Amino acid sequence: MAVLCVGVQFYIKRTLQPKQYGYFRDLVLAGSWLILALWFGSPDEKIVICCSMLAAFAGISENIYHDSRWRLLYPVIGALCSYFGPAVHFIRFPDNEYIYLTPTFSFIAGTVWFSFFPFIFRYLDEIPGLVGHVLAVTFALMLAACIATGAGAFFMAFAGLMLLAGFWSRFGNLYRQAGKSLASMWGFIVAGTSVIGRSKGIVLSTVLFLSLGLFAIPALEIFFGFVKSLLMDADIPEKPADGGKIYSQMLSDGVEHPEAVQSVAGLCALTSIATAWEQWTIALIIIVVVLIFRHSKKKIITRPSLWGITFDNVSMNYAISKARGLISNPQSNSAQLIVTLNALGMEATIDDEEFYEIVKSSAMVLADGSGLCLGMKIMGTPVQERVAGIDFAEQLCRTASAEKWPVYFIGAAGNTAKQCAEVLKARFPGLIVAGTRDGYFDINDTRIPDVIASSGAKIVLAAMGQPRQEKWVNLHRERLGPILAVGVGGAFDVFAGHLTRAPKWVQKIGFEWLYRQLQEPGRWRKNLRLITFMLRIFASRVGLYRR
Repeated sequence: MAVLCVGVQFYIKRTLQPKQYGYFRDLVLAGSWLILALWFGSPDEKIVICCSMLAAFAGISENIYHDSRWRLLYPVIGALCSYFGPAVHFIRFPDNEYIYLTPTFSFIAGTVWFSFFPFIFRYLDEIPGLVGHVLAVTFALMLAACIATGAGAFFMAFAGLMLLAGFWSRFGNLYRQAGKSLASMWGFIVAGTSVIGRSKGIVLSTVLFLSLGLFAIPALEIFFGFVKSLLMDADIPEKPADGGKIYSQMLSDGVEHPEAVQSVAGLCALTSIATAWEQWTIALIIIVVVLIFRHSKKKIITRPSLWGITFDNVSMNYAISKARGLISNPQSNSAQLIVTLNALGMEATIDDEEFYEIVKSSAMVLADGSGLCLGMKIMGTPVQERVAGIDFAEQLCRTASAEKWPVYFIGAAGNTAKQCAEVLKARFPGLIVAGTRDGYFDINDTRIPDVIASSGAKIVLAAMGQPRQEKWVNLHRERLGPILAVGVGGAFDVFAGHLTRAPKWVQKIGFEWLYRQLQEPGRWRKNLRLITFMLRIFASRVGLYRR
C-alpha cells in the first residue's frame, strides 16, 4: 500500500496543478485508511477510522468557516467512538493492581481519551514538521510493543507506519504543518491504536501508557499553561504563543529548527520507552528535568562585528526560525527589517551614515557574499555560514507557504516582481501573494506603504538595491505596520529568469560576483569597490584603519 501511495503521488504530481495536488494527496491518504480498515480492520478499528474521518471533517470545516466552535465536535466524536468502538475497561498500575471501571466511567474515560488527542496533535502542529516525526516515533514504538506482547493493535500500528512512510514527503517536511484536519485525524487514530490493545486480553496500560508517555511533555505544557491562566485570572490561550516552550527554548539556545524538531521527538521517545518499561521514576526525571531546566544557562552565540556592524552568526535554518519568531511575535507595531549585507553593502555603510544607522538598528543582519565572509575570516571573526539573500528569500517563501503568511513583492523593473511571485508560487504551493509592484517610484510616496499594510501581508520582499530598499523600509516603518521586511537586492531578476545564478561550484570558490559581472557588464565600476573593501580589511587587520 505504501509503494502504491508513492506511485499515485508521483503520477498526480505530474498531471495536476500544485494546489490541486496538495488537496488530492490528502484525500488519497484518507481514502487509504478507509480502504485498509474496511478490508483488514476489526469492527473496533473501523469505528476508530470512521471517527478519525469525522474529526478531519471538523478540522476542514473550521478552516472553511473560520469558526473555532467546530472543535466542540471532538468530544462528540470521542463519545461516539467510546460508545460504539473500543472502550477503556480497566487500568493496571505498576504493582499489578487493577482498577476496573463501571460502564459509565469506562465511557467517560474513553470519551476524554479520544477527545484529548486531537488537541494534542494540533498543539504539536504549531511547530512545522513535528507531527510527522512524533507520529513516526509513536507507530514505531507501538508496533514494537505489539510484536513483543501480541497486542491486537498490530494492524493499526503497522498500517499507520506504512502510510506515514508512503506520505513522508508530506509529513516529514520540516517546514510544513499537517494542518488542522490531518492533525485531528491522526490524533484519533493514535488514541484508538492505544486503546485497541485490550482486544486479546493484553494489559491495556502497556499500550495506553506508551502513548501517554510519548505525549507527556506537551501534555504537561498544556496543563501547566491552563493552571497558570487560572491562577493569574487570565484568559486561556487558544494555542501556545511560541509553539511549544521546549522547542522555543532550544531555538533561543542556538539549536536549529530541524534539530530542535528531531530532539523533541527523540525526547518524547525516551520518555515513552521508560514509561512502557514501567520505569516511572526515570520517566518522571526526564520530564521534570526538561521542564525545570529549560531556562538553564544559554549557549553563548558569538556575534562578530565589523566596523561597528554586528552580524547574526547563524545558519540558514536558524535565520528562518528567527524570522518565523519575528513574524509570529512582532516586537512592535512597526516593520522589522532584516538586512542581507555583502562586501559592497559594507562599503556603503562607510560612505552613508544614514544607512549605517539603519543596519545597526535592524532586527537581523545576515552575512551575504563570499567577499564579506572572507574578510571577516581574515579579521579573525568568521561567520559559521554564508546566508545569501536570494536563498534566504526562497526559504522564507517556502516557510510562508506552509504558514499561510501573505507575501508582498516590491522592486525591480516592469513586471519582474509579478513574474517572480508567479515562479515562487508555482514552486511552493500554498504561497499567498498579497501583491506586487515595480521599484520605480518616489521613495517618499506614502500611498505605497499604505497599500502594502492594507493588503494583509506578513512579509514584504524589497528588491530595490542597497541602500535604497533599506532606507525605504526605515522611512515608512510605522506605516507598514507589524510586518517583516527583507531587502533582497537583485533576487527578483534571478527568480523571474532574467538573470541566471552562478553554478554551485562557482559560488563555492567565491566567484559569483564575476559570473554576474559577465551578465551585467555595467557593474564593473561598482565591483571596483570590492578591491577597496579588501584593502580596508587588510588595513584593519594590521591596525591602520578603524571606523
